[in-house]
Amino acid sequence: MEITFLRHAKTDLNGKGYIATKKDYFLNEIGREQCLRNVFPPNSFNSVYCSPYKRTIETAEIVYPYLEPVVFSNLTQRDLGILNEKMKKDYNIEYLKAVSEYLVNPENAETLQDIVKRLDKFFEYIKLHHDDNSKILVVTHNGIMRIIKKCYLNEVNNIDSQNLGQFKMILRK
Repeated sequence: MEITFLRHAKTDLNGKGYIATKKDYFLNEIGREQCLRNVFPPNSFNSVYCSPYKRTIETAEIVYPYLEPVVFSNLTQRDLGILNEKMKKDYNIEYLKAVSEYLVNPENAETLQDIVKRLDKFFEYIKLHHDDNSKILVVTHNGIMRIIKKCYLNEVNNIDSQNLGQFKMILRK
């Protein structure tokens, strides 16, 4: 089966300087325009999945309006515990880099192993409910896409956080 991963489009939260936030915003006009420039043709996918955040749902609905997205909580961004709602400018850049590389885990934050466990459950669900010929679209977050590339595809390429980053993965039962 082929899974296409897509980062959600731009919101008013992007570029505000948050380390992480649980704030839930819809796309802004720039984000909607990004989506409209990237609409997939009909019959490109058998199923569409996204995280429960408004920005991923709206991205999924615009880029592939032919199917209602299935909301899957295992696709949410990393919970950074005490760093949620904090500003990058208030922390040392080396510390933040160590956090993003999972070398340091802030209090109450999800570990890399926590996230991989929930992504494993998502992939198990996909394998159970789809056949080898399925084409699936998954709209999620930049950090989740980086983890999938690093832990499942052994790649560490960054996703372009200003645009709809995208990559494909082949998953076999």
